Amino acid sequence: MGSEQLEGKLQTVISAPTWTWAIPLVASLLALAGVLITVALQWRSIDKQLKSAHALKIAEMRQAWINDLRQAMAAFQSYAGTPSIEHHMQREFYEYGTKIELFMNPGDEDFPDLQMCMHRYLDARSPEEKYAANLQYVGVCQRILKREWEVLKAEVDSADRGKN
Repeated sequence: MGSEQLEGKLQTVISAPTWTWAIPLVASLLALAGVLITVALQWRSIDKQLKSAHALKIAEMRQAWINDLRQAMAAFQSYAGTPSIEHHMQREFYEYGTKIELFMNPGDEDFPDLQMCMHRYLDARSPEEKYAANLQYVGVCQRILKREWEVLKAEVDSADRGKN
């Protein structure tokens, strides 16, 4: 290679713009930004899915609790409305009453009314007294179950909104 050719190549290298090193750097930074944005979006999506799954699991447990409470309330009413309960059934009657009290939150606004209605059944001696206690007991139970159903629906709606 001649000295003229060498000088020409050297001149080309020297005259190349100094900013050419920035192109690979900018491309790398843009690629890194794309990866970070993708990771952030995936993280957010996973977080929403976990929160939604948690809310749905709680709603599932609440539904089971409502079903158990409804069943205990119905069984208690069934025994309470029976004109004369045989001795061996008396235990089950009290057991359902205790289950209801244990299922309930003592701070619930209807808890005192529910207890009063249950005690009316327990104190009733005649079929007429038992039947008289029935209407108020059913009304209190319906209010409680309706309110808890509304809470359950709100939890499910909240979980659904969390998915989107």
